[in-house]
Amino acid sequence: MNGIRKIALVTQVPCREDVIDFLNKLEVDLIVGLGDVECPQYIKKYKGILGEMEDITTQKYLRKNGLLIQEGVLDLFISFSYRKVITHFPPRNPRGSQKVLAEILSNIPEIVFHGHLIEQKVYDIGKTKVVSVGSLEKGYYVVYDGREYELKRSSH
Repeated sequence: MNGIRKIALVTQVPCREDVIDFLNKLEVDLIVGLGDVECPQYIKKYKGILGEMEDITTQKYLRKNGLLIQEGVLDLFISFSYRKVITHFPPRNPRGSQKVLAEILSNIPEIVFHGHLIEQKVYDIGKTKVVSVGSLEKGYYVVYDGREYELKRSSH
């Protein structure tokens, strides 16, 4: 993914004109969806991973157009063997994934960005910084430049 210097990380993106317009006007090189993105076909500069809410049509669209993240973007990867990771599910119960938690504990990545949750927050699991990007429907997103991240909130 040469030339990408700044990305916006989003989840829970409703298919509303104000939200799509907001995303398309963001001054970033790429919008990375962390799952539960209703209509990625209208978002410019979009690539993403799947959550549990994408229907089969959306999944086929992302695969057919090469927009499903399979490896890495900037320096974020979907494999926990890397230092910086993106995932849909959080690593905590009751709404989290035990598998994600186990991967963090065994691989100890530097940082994990995840979707799925409404709230935006940052917390630690051992030496790993965990960032819940929060629901874009509520205005939350994260901007990341490969070194630092910034929690953001918009009113669309």
